[in-house]
Amino acid sequence: MKANNMRKGLKCIVFFVLLIIVTVLTASVLKKKESYYYKDPFFKTEMDYDVLFFGSSHMHEGIDPVYLWENYGISSYNLASAGESIQMTYYVVKAALEKTHPKAIIIDSFKIDDNVDDIDEGYAFVHESIDALPMSKDKLEAIDYASGFFNGGKMAFLSNIYAYHGRFSELEKKDFQKYWNYDKGAYILTEICRAEAADPDSYIEDTMEFKGGDGVNYYKRIVELCREKGVVPILVNIPANKANYSEKNQKKVNTLMNYTKENGGMAINFLPLINEIGIDYDTDFGDATHLNAMGAAKTADYIAGFLKENFDVEDHRNDPKYSEQWEDDLKKWEEQKIEMLAKKNDAVSYIMLAADEERTVRVYMADPAKASEMYGLEFALEKTGITAEQVKSSEIGDYDMKIEVRDKSDGRWLAAQYFKQGNSGKFTVD
Repeated sequence: MKANNMRKGLKCIVFFVLLIIVTVLTASVLKKKESYYYKDPFFKTEMDYDVLFFGSSHMHEGIDPVYLWENYGISSYNLASAGESIQMTYYVVKAALEKTHPKAIIIDSFKIDDNVDDIDEGYAFVHESIDALPMSKDKLEAIDYASGFFNGGKMAFLSNIYAYHGRFSELEKKDFQKYWNYDKGAYILTEICRAEAADPDSYIEDTMEFKGGDGVNYYKRIVELCREKGVVPILVNIPANKANYSEKNQKKVNTLMNYTKENGGMAINFLPLINEIGIDYDTDFGDATHLNAMGAAKTADYIAGFLKENFDVEDHRNDPKYSEQWEDDLKKWEEQKIEMLAKKNDAVSYIMLAADEERTVRVYMADPAKASEMYGLEFALEKTGITAEQVKSSEIGDYDMKIEVRDKSDGRWLAAQYFKQGNSGKFTVD
């Protein structure tokens, strides 16, 4: 009898252990990967940083830490997320400053709204903001705050199975493997799009009175946290299109910047600097509102100068403490960019991502003159020093363009893609 009870007990233990294992594995597979893809490398590896970047998509797509490292030896990480409200940014900042102690953090002003009873962030964006944060009292506090704005309550943010149980039909290879971003958290656009130009002469110095909503209050909490940690907060308004510099927005930003400086922080207002840093609204944007790699580089150049002028920021490229990890990650990032080419659907973004001093990119077209019919394509070819080669139509089949990428050192094939020209003139993947 005792033996039977022991066997039953053992079976129950085995069942519950297997249930736990299956539940954990299922949750890991089903979870949306964006937060982990961008933020996990920061929280799961040991590295010192001079500066960290926080905010919404304007920052996420507007500052490339790899560019700062390769050109200035500045060690940085981009912890911004698409659509992120300043309330969620506060919790990301808090988690980050538990992990490392930078000289400064740079915060984008775009989603600091004086809202009284709104988070100003979608459900999926909240997940992207906080899912990868280490489990802690602070993360639970973030979940408690965010859950009040969405159906499902806390369980919608605590359980991947609860949140993502409907994702079985969209699972892909990356859902079954660890998939990190080696661009240090950034999402840099390679498309070229015309944006409505902002006028530096429209800059005003007026301020406004805030209502005391959560957006502003949580920003003040970030500034206070920085004071406690001995970290300098720097508020910036990343270069954007004309709509982002309305009179109301300028007054908001001016008021926030004044508050930051009055409380031990610093500020960079990019609107009056648009011409100084050379932002070109015909070529420096990846869509109508966000900078591309070229615009992000110009912004990073200014920020690098600002950091070197105001902080003891050294060039770490010859310091093994930094360079060994950075160089290893850069090699992985170059490999990752080749993988990313498969998802680039237009010729311009493909060329701009593929072009590199270590790679040979060749463009074959049935009629090279048609390059002028796609916005940005002629510019991309000129910028990268690539000449479109005319070939017989039979050499590229039913397509209008082929782009081939090889390793410059040994001619090894890396990637290739075929494009068709649509009625709009764009060369896209069929």
